[in-house]
Amino acid sequence: MKRKWLAALCLLLAAVLLTACDAQQQQTSETFAVVTQYLGPAVTEAPRSANVADSGSDDALTGNDDSIFANNPYTLDTDDDAYAQMALGEEDYQDDGIYEEDDTIVYGEPSANATVYPYAGSSPIPLDPIDAPTATPRAPITFTYVPYAVTSLGVTFEAPAGWMPDESIDNVYTLSEPAQQIKDGQLGIINIYAVPVNSNYTEANLKTEILQRLSDIGSTNYTEWNPSLTATRYLMGGKGVYANYSGTLANGIKVGGRIHATAIQGTLYCVQITYPLNFKDDYLNVFSKIRETIKRSQ
Repeated sequence: MKRKWLAALCLLLAAVLLTACDAQQQQTSETFAVVTQYLGPAVTEAPRSANVADSGSDDALTGNDDSIFANNPYTLDTDDDAYAQMALGEEDYQDDGIYEEDDTIVYGEPSANATVYPYAGSSPIPLDPIDAPTATPRAPITFTYVPYAVTSLGVTFEAPAGWMPDESIDNVYTLSEPAQQIKDGQLGIINIYAVPVNSNYTEANLKTEILQRLSDIGSTNYTEWNPSLTATRYLMGGKGVYANYSGTLANGIKVGGRIHATAIQGTLYCVQITYPLNFKDDYLNVFSKIRETIKRSQ
């Protein structure tokens, strides 16, 4: 009798334990939130404050305003988005992770060991310099210099041989390059002026003279005119003032030039050269030769 009672008691305790476990299991399963189209862990608490910086928070995943993804300049949300427009023109836009060094772009933190790439669109692509076109260098123009004596102006100088002289204008001596040597539609032309002035002609007067002559040149037959600032340099042993200029003529020809003036013993001397703009260095060498050799013959 006693054994039967113990067996019944054990069965009763087992039933009670199974019932308790089943109830606990049902209660635990009900604490999980329903997850739909979401690959992260189920959220069992209220969303955190937007002020809490946490890369695992809801804001970082849903794209709210405080999310790190909300400030991504390459997210093209709408056509009117300013960041979207900059991303579409990516070569003109650089975000906070890009550092500019000598017309190249360094990705990541700048350092001595950083890899530098030429910027070639939406991603850094190393460019092979072999693929870049190389301009064929032009051989410099060589001139043979000979002495010129201009008695009407009382000066001598050296200039290219074979250039054509013209003294048809009072107080002006002109040398023009032969027509068969024309380049880009423009001949090389040298003008030398010598006019009397008062003995108190100052550097300020020379500057005014240069500016006035630049204005006169630019107002005739030019559709584009670009004079430089003035500077000082010696000419014929006296301190002078000079300036450069460039422009486009009405016929589309591009020209350049330099004009240099000085005043010595009551005479204003002015040397001017005009040339095809693409041959600037060659013709400025001609000007330098004249400046170095010109002197008064009287």
